[in-house]
Order: sequence, then C-alpha cells, then structure tokens
Amino acid sequence: MIYVILKIYKNVNISAVRALVPPDLGAKGHIKWGKTNMTCDSVKWTLTSGDVTVEVIATDDGFGNITFTYELVSGIADLNGFFIDIGNDGGDISKLSGGNNMKGSDSDGDRLDGFDIAEEIGTVGGNDEDTTSGTLTFTMAELGISSLAELADAEIGIRATSVGEDREDSLKLADTGTYCPVEPPSDDDFPEWGQDISHVVFVFNQTVGDTSGDGYYTIKVDYTDALVAAQGNDLDDYIDDFLFALINDDTNVPFLEPDADLMGVVIKGGLQTTEYYAYGDYNTNGTDPDPLPAGIGFALPGDKGTVDPVNEIDLALSVDDSGDFIFA
Repeated sequence: MIYVILKIYKNVNISAVRALVPPDLGAKGHIKWGKTNMTCDSVKWTLTSGDVTVEVIATDDGFGNITFTYELVSGIADLNGFFIDIGNDGGDISKLSGGNNMKGSDSDGDRLDGFDIAEEIGTVGGNDEDTTSGTLTFTMAELGISSLAELADAEIGIRATSVGEDREDSLKLADTGTYCPVEPPSDDDFPEWGQDISHVVFVFNQTVGDTSGDGYYTIKVDYTDALVAAQGNDLDDYIDDFLFALINDDTNVPFLEPDADLMGVVIKGGLQTTEYYAYGDYNTNGTDPDPLPAGIGFALPGDKGTVDPVNEIDLALSVDDSGDFIFA
C-alpha cells in the first residue's frame, strides 16, 4: 500500500517519504539503506633480531576475549616462551622452566624487568619439532585491561632457541606494539566530482526499455544549476533519492520497477574525464572508475566529452528548476 500511495503523490518531498519504505522493497541493490561493514581492530608486534622476525597480532572477539596469534615469519628458530608485560612497567615473571626464560637483557641489549604473564609454547632442547606459530587466548580480566587498545603499551617477549642454520643460537625478543584500528570500508560508490556535474547516465541491468538492443536500459539525466546547488556534486549523498524519484515517475520514466537493478552510472562534468562507476554489489573498488558493462552500446570518450554514440542511450531526461528530482 505504501508503494501505491507514493506512485500517486510523486511530487512530495522525496527524503521525507523515503523513510516510510521498507528496506527490502528494492532488494536487488538500488537502495543501500542499513548497509553495514564488519571491522576487526588489532594490536601488532614485530619482534626482530638478525634474520629472525616473529609477528604477534592480538584481536578482540567482541566477547571479552583477546587472542594472540604468533608466527615466525622469517629466519630459523624454535619458539619456546610467550611473555606479556601489560603496562611495560615490569613484572614478577622472568622464567618458565630451565632455559625458557627472559632474564637479563633482550637480544637488542635492552634491560628486561620482568613480565606479568608467561606461557610455555614450546620446549627448549631441540628434541621435538620446532614451534613456529600458534595462538593464545586470555580474557580481558586475566590481562587486566578493558579494551584492546590498551595492549599497544604492552611489551611482548618471545624466547627462541635453536636459532639459525646451525641451530646453536638463542634469542630473547621483546618490544611494544602498535594499535591498528581498521577503518570501516567506505560505502561510497562515486567520487565527489571536482566540478559541477552536467549529466549522469544510469545503466540498469534489464532489457525492458532497451531500445538500442544492447541488453541494458540506459537513462541520461541532464543537471540544472538549481539541482547542483541543491544536491551537490557527490552522487553518494543523494543516489537513493535520485533512484526513488526515477522509479516512481511512471509518466516520464517508464519500465523501472521497485527492484530495478542499477549496475552503475556514467558521470560527466566540467573538464574532468567522463567515467563510469559501478554501483552497489557491482562495485569492488570503492570510488575508482570501472570499465563499462560488457556489450553496452556506447563507449566512454576518454576525455571530458559525452559517451559515444550518444544515441545509444535509451532515454534522455532533464530536471526542472526546483532543485528536486522532478523530471521532464
């Protein structure tokens, strides 16, 4: 019923009524409301001496558990002990068993003043297979922290024996870490255009409405100064409203259904090179330009011009001077 009402009252404020539409009305991708991105922050330690490098990465599972993943990424060594000094302020632990200790100084000559937590991850003596990787998991309570970021100040120590080709050396690796927050991937499909957009060409993955016979329904919309002033030159900011208006204008824009599958948009404006940008699930490279869909009837000009031949576009529209998406 909401859809029918909107088809009757096309000229109401698009932004206001769009919030009334269920997110699954356009499930094939032309609406991206509610899109989420998963992230995974980490703290990373790179412990190096000579040819030996051990990488340690700590991650938070979201349930109060911190997992340390350690790996010998270069050189030859047998990893025996894993030590943690939470605040890099020293601790009571410097030894696990026998030669599996972090006493004295590390392999860089820096004085070691003890650790808070220590775990045996291998055995000293070379009588079994080398330990070169593994994981250890602790609760935040066990570590005495409330967030993953606090571990950036922690000193990680790795005791390594049977080092080198002759397996005769040993190392005490120790260093503090670096907090590495992962930035959420951008939802953007289009770059902000450096000059005013003059027109866009929508490419829909449907044959209904395709008059050129290339297998796509393409719609060119010319911008006005009023539209640029009202909406701007970043198509990401108003693509949902733009599509909503196109889909709900049966008079000027036939053949578009609520599940219309937008593949991408050609953007032209100013002196910038005209480019095609894939949209939604078709976009795998953020705001970088993409090749046109295979078999489409026109080509990009390679400069600031219009796609060629322009008569391969199935429908040409303009907007009025209201600054809204009202087509003619």
